[in-house]
Amino acid sequence: MARIVGGMGISHTPSMGIEYDRAHGGNDHFPTHWQPWFDGTRPARDLLAELAPDHMVVVYNDHLNYFTLDNYPTLAIGIGDEFRQMDEGWGPRELPPLPGNHEWGIHLSQHLIDNDFDLTVCQDLGIDHGIFSWLPYVVDLPFPIPVTPIAVNMIREPLPRPQRMAALGSALRRAIEGFPSDQRVLVVATGGMSHQISGARFGIANADLDRWFLDKLPRNLDELMKIDITEYMALGGTEAAELTLWFAMRAALSDAAQVQYSFSTFPQITGCGVLVMTEP
Repeated sequence: MARIVGGMGISHTPSMGIEYDRAHGGNDHFPTHWQPWFDGTRPARDLLAELAPDHMVVVYNDHLNYFTLDNYPTLAIGIGDEFRQMDEGWGPRELPPLPGNHEWGIHLSQHLIDNDFDLTVCQDLGIDHGIFSWLPYVVDLPFPIPVTPIAVNMIREPLPRPQRMAALGSALRRAIEGFPSDQRVLVVATGGMSHQISGARFGIANADLDRWFLDKLPRNLDELMKIDITEYMALGGTEAAELTLWFAMRAALSDAAQVQYSFSTFPQITGCGVLVMTEP
């Protein structure tokens, strides 16, 4: 049977990908305000190499690049042996597609639907910066680890409740442990951290909220779930709602999981952080 070896929460932002591309192929020299993020992801990259997962399940949100306001599911899963990159308006980046594994996609879909998660099943899911922005920072190219992406609505009301995200994580754990192969699995959730990209509060962020969240999540998930999603939005900007995606990662891990690395910084517009936990 497969087993979860760890989990990672990590933020995403388009500019994260842009800055990586500018530095890629050179000397990994980033602008002053982005260098701390690159340096801060080095320990996460090393930890992922040590964990050596055979598969990653990534809970993320699409930014109206694959889904539209006319057709935006609460939960969607990609099934396929690769996932293409979406053009977000300035041309595709020079990155390979994400590798997938249709057997994992089929297995997780069946298990989640059997456990009352109504999924939209996508046979040709395109992926935007929700995954492509941060992934090159923590793994080598071409992407070596097959991925099953699970997209969650963080765009259009009504948003899923925080408790639903934790329930998704618990269901993923059971599904992963039921996969009929001895594989090592990393569960990743990506979203936020604090930021707002529209409206009168454009550019608002809250570094104190980001640090507090990273400190609280490993041992206080129940407490964090009691906070209404609108409170996260009020304190950290509208898109801070994406922090609730991290609940899926934490709930997929056991109570015995330990923090191996935590880091946050604020390079531009969006609070950027990473949390890596491992199972004993």
